Amino acid sequence: MSALIATRPSPAERLADLAVQALIDEADLSPKPGLVDRRGSGAHSDLHLGLMHASAQSLWPAFAAMADAARAEGEVSQALRETLGQLGRDGEAEMLRVTAGVNTHRGAIWALGLLSASATLEPDAAADGIAMTAAALARLEDPAAPHNPDSHGARVCRRY
Repeated sequence: MSALIATRPSPAERLADLAVQALIDEADLSPKPGLVDRRGSGAHSDLHLGLMHASAQSLWPAFAAMADAARAEGEVSQALRETLGQLGRDGEAEMLRVTAGVNTHRGAIWALGLLSASATLEPDAAADGIAMTAAALARLEDPAAPHNPDSHGARVCRRY
């Protein structure tokens, strides 16, 4: 007779589950005029609900790795910021592979990755404390980040 061993997900796995579920819930939220939702693709000819779900699921390992990196580092630091940046870029590459090059969740990788790391660093903090820790990480430079002065994000930074 073999016994089934029940294992609880690690904190990093739980955070990755929550991040992916948030992305799926956002995609499923309807109606969202002009955006992908359960009613259709909105104004996006390159997106559909199934692709949004597949993209979200492809990011699970990246979110878990970001939380694990925060656990290993134990504090907001330049080293953690650089590790999170690399893990985010790796997650983005996997997302783009799964979506055949369609940017479905690039911004979410950044936001939810920082929040996953921050929730690991501040497990007993309220949402505002986790957000403040994420902001502290976001303010640190990532020397390996690609510099594209013509990207939408770069234009927004210059404007605001």
